[in-house]
Amino acid sequence: MHNLIMKVMKRKIFAAAMALCLMAGTSAFAQQNKPDAPKERPTAEQMAQRKTDRMTERLKLNESQAKQVYAINLAQIKEMIAQREKMEAARKAEAEKMKSILTTEQFMQWSQMQQQHMRMPGQRGHGPQAMHKGKDGKKQGECKANCDKPCPVRDKKGKE
Repeated sequence: MHNLIMKVMKRKIFAAAMALCLMAGTSAFAQQNKPDAPKERPTAEQMAQRKTDRMTERLKLNESQAKQVYAINLAQIKEMIAQREKMEAARKAEAEKMKSILTTEQFMQWSQMQQQHMRMPGQRGHGPQAMHKGKDGKKQGECKANCDKPCPVRDKKGKE
């Protein structure tokens, strides 16, 4: 009888300890997921420095090489930013022209078509689904109906 009481007490203590651990873990996780202030976009210089730092580490660049690579990276990033701004301005101008021609309903449909076009599978996507493969083995931009497995969650090194 004594052994039975001890086993029941051990189970209750174990269950209570597990419940405490579970509650502590979920509260810590909830605190980490609180939305902070919106993050600012890094400057071109910051992006170039990060890229140069990664290259310096991986390629074992010396100081002279790192300075030259930084200059190239900075020029490339500034060019990409300029191109992105130019494309955004062109899209806005196109939208204004369409808005003056189309009815409100047509414009809304056109806008949706544009958004779908931006998410086409052949284009580079972001997030874990970007490299997800369907049943046919081809890379897809998003999970599709022909995919029989859940979307992978990748670690920071890009491994499934």
